[in-house]
Amino acid sequence: MKSRLPELSLIIVLIMILASCGGSDSSGNSSPSFPSTPPSISISGSSAALVGDAVDFVVTAPNGRAIADINWQVSGLSQQPLNAHTQAIGFDVTSAGSFEISVNLSLEDGATLSDTLTLQVDENTAALAALRLGHEASEGGRVSLRVDTVNTPNLTITDIAWRQRQGATVNSFNYDEGDYSQSIYFQAPSVSSDSVIEIESVVTLSNGEVLTDTAQVLVKDIDINRSGYFVDDETNIPETVSAHMQPYSINSPYASALDECIYNNQISNSCSFSRLPLIGQVTEDPSIDDILDRTYVSHPWMGDAFKSFLETSATRDDMLQLLRATNAVVISYDIRPSFYWVATGAIYLDANNFWRTPQERDTLNSRPDYRSSFGNELEFTTSWRYVKDGAYYFPAINSSNVANRQPRDAKDVEAALSYLLYHELAHANDFFDYTEWQQLDNGASPLSSYDDTSPISTGLTSSLPLTSAQLHALSEVRYGGTTATSSQRSYTALQVANWFEEDHAVAFYSYFTEREDLAMLFERFMMLYRLDAEADIGVFSRETLEDGSFIPSWAQRNRVSDDNATMRVNYVVSRILPDLDLPTIQASLPGPYLLPNNVTWRESASSTNEQPSNSYIEEQSNKVGVVSSNAKLMTLAEEFAVASETHGKKENL
Repeated sequence: MKSRLPELSLIIVLIMILASCGGSDSSGNSSPSFPSTPPSISISGSSAALVGDAVDFVVTAPNGRAIADINWQVSGLSQQPLNAHTQAIGFDVTSAGSFEISVNLSLEDGATLSDTLTLQVDENTAALAALRLGHEASEGGRVSLRVDTVNTPNLTITDIAWRQRQGATVNSFNYDEGDYSQSIYFQAPSVSSDSVIEIESVVTLSNGEVLTDTAQVLVKDIDINRSGYFVDDETNIPETVSAHMQPYSINSPYASALDECIYNNQISNSCSFSRLPLIGQVTEDPSIDDILDRTYVSHPWMGDAFKSFLETSATRDDMLQLLRATNAVVISYDIRPSFYWVATGAIYLDANNFWRTPQERDTLNSRPDYRSSFGNELEFTTSWRYVKDGAYYFPAINSSNVANRQPRDAKDVEAALSYLLYHELAHANDFFDYTEWQQLDNGASPLSSYDDTSPISTGLTSSLPLTSAQLHALSEVRYGGTTATSSQRSYTALQVANWFEEDHAVAFYSYFTEREDLAMLFERFMMLYRLDAEADIGVFSRETLEDGSFIPSWAQRNRVSDDNATMRVNYVVSRILPDLDLPTIQASLPGPYLLPNNVTWRESASSTNEQPSNSYIEEQSNKVGVVSSNAKLMTLAEEFAVASETHGKKENL
């Protein structure tokens, strides 16, 4: 609770180069010139804290100068801050003592600067509000902060109030729905020089106690190409991407190409294959190091997690083959949702799928997927999940509560990454399959080589199309944000389930585009084949969400093995991974079956193949039981954890 502690009053020295104004005095003598003042920096942050508190420290670039490289060190920490390569660091203090905070940086003109601050941490068991996590953001970038309580057993939060205390004015704030929001989201404002924004959260507990904490966000002044690939300029303030991206492998031969071609606020052209070739153009048998040489991250821990996944996952051989259709893997805290983009040839992955510790999760932006509210006017909703051995496989229930600050084990990370990578890499191989890699002109680029008539998904649609016009139109509402018509608002869950059951899709997302249709077929098949992870899909009436019962009107497991889907699976998988013996594999996979519609979605995870195989859409069972509040939150998380898609701007290319 920084507001209860004395704070170090720090002056951020703004350096200006003073020169003659060019005028003259009455005697005709020129005004004297003043020498330039040497640049300096000063750390902004608290000098005192209590054990359990979250602290942050920032530095701004000297006026008119740009920082080329920066590094922080904190004495006495078992793990250095995970954002030590940026102008702002944040971390929890877990023990009492005196900690020296030091920063060393170099400017683009070669000058080196440093500063040091001492943090005194006292042992205290008082209740705390911990606002996490102070960090750096580019002007126009996404910002999120979350407040939790520390040392508050048996007490609940009854209210949270937010306000901006200082810094460049934020135009608007967004919050979670509900009586109060533990998270705040905003877009960093435009600035002409680095600016420190301070946000305060005031938490009221059930015993009337009021806790206060603040966090600093360093808004970095950056150069922006408003016509660039990664600048969304639908508002007066363009939305930008992180300015502290870096190659995971510093000595990668492709390091400079990653910096220039993949994810920054200047890119406006697709780089040639001679500059950054697809991995499959260079080698058809890539090693893990080959992949890591193409990995571009906002925080080094993300590359560490990706490396560990590639080394240990049962999907390793698949992923190494599938990654050949890309030229880079981008992992960043500000990517949501994940996507593949043919304009650059890279896949862009939401780092929320990679975190292993609460400290790693603290560095992520938690702004909800922009599609989360789409389709709220409809009278039905859908949900999906993966189950394994009669229990949830993904999403993982035990890691869904952020406040508990529990780590995530390797199995949960594998589940989160496997489904995501199978999906996004299906997109990459759809556009550039194995037959094309050696035929590409090195002087061409991913964008110039893209042919809208040649992707596998286009052939799938021509040969084995999805037929439900109603579901195609509804997908535009649910995933594209189109306003629902009066007819669509009147559709019942049973009507929707009937259309779906009679058609050939494996997921409702399949109806959004032919690209997503292919990706869902491939993802569902590979998850079942390689990881024994069975996919469930359910249709719910809006009423079951409102009364908290979450009993599906219709639900099915292993639809990818349904007779309606197997020919379409063969078409896709045989063209992406031709070495697989599909007839033998499909004969060994578990068949589809309907889940009971008289128990909650949570309870049905443990169901076995005992449900009659004929449709029970017209059957209505009495609704029984009410799921716990945690189960309700988990179900909503599943509904909104939709498979990733390309952004609208990218979809049009």
